[in-house]
Amino acid sequence: MSRGKRPSRRGVVSLLLPFTLLWLGFGGCSGAPPAPVPPVKERAAARNRQGLAAEARGDRDGAVAAFDESLKLHRSVEDFSGTAVALLNLARVHRLRGEIPLAKETIDAADPLLLPGDPLFPEIAFEKAMIDLATGDLPAAKKWATRAVDAGKGDASGRMLNLLARILLLEGRGDEARGVAESALGANRKAGARGEEANSLRLLGDIATARKDRARAGEHYEASLSIDKGIAKSGKIAADLRALGALAAEEEDTGKALGFYTRAYEVSANGDDPRGAASALLEIARLHEKAGAPEKARSAREEREKLLGGRLKD
Repeated sequence: MSRGKRPSRRGVVSLLLPFTLLWLGFGGCSGAPPAPVPPVKERAAARNRQGLAAEARGDRDGAVAAFDESLKLHRSVEDFSGTAVALLNLARVHRLRGEIPLAKETIDAADPLLLPGDPLFPEIAFEKAMIDLATGDLPAAKKWATRAVDAGKGDASGRMLNLLARILLLEGRGDEARGVAESALGANRKAGARGEEANSLRLLGDIATARKDRARAGEHYEASLSIDKGIAKSGKIAADLRALGALAAEEEDTGKALGFYTRAYEVSANGDDPRGAASALLEIARLHEKAGAPEKARSAREEREKLLGGRLKD
């Protein structure tokens, strides 16, 4: 049975996609006023906003609960557009929680809801690529990332190019990765997407590191660090600092490396990121061992074990 023509979706500007109310924003136009929003759709949109807010503050359990309720409300009135967005949001949160099979099942459920040329498709393809990347399936991840890039337009294109460049780097195709990452950097700067601009710079730093161009890598990491500090992204700041620490360690500058890793530890520990803090502590311990300071190395390892409750090993 034909479902009929569904309304288009606009305003898809992040991986966690707010359900865009297409009847808003037409004030000042001549003609009859828009029809009132049905109460069930108002409630569904409200739950979606609650899910976005919960995820933004790190409450992923709350995000799942809100998105589940939004999904239920959309399905209750066969709102296929809203259903697809709710499924996409849920899939992303499940992936971030490490629930990869559930994330895949959820994103696959959105496929039948999309019409040819649906503007939501690039985001669906992007999330599929992210899920495949999480499983280590690089060929599948590359396929979906390429489709996302080919279909994506506007401000989101730089984010999709970043993902494709990352996959190319993991495949060992450094020259191709650099070209795509440079395109991503230009697109993100044009869009004013500061977080994604920092991601592009960090990725270019990784590519330069792989090419043993440490000077260029350091420039890229410092540039990404400056942006991430400006937009106050704790996890990304720590990643930049760890990358700079690794560069210093490769250059045999133990003091400088310890400085960067200590800063990374402090950022992660105070940013409620125990895994990030543990990663920095492990490198601190290794650097102290290499420098002939076993007591300091032992102290760092003990702090790491305390932080993780003995759950992780080297």
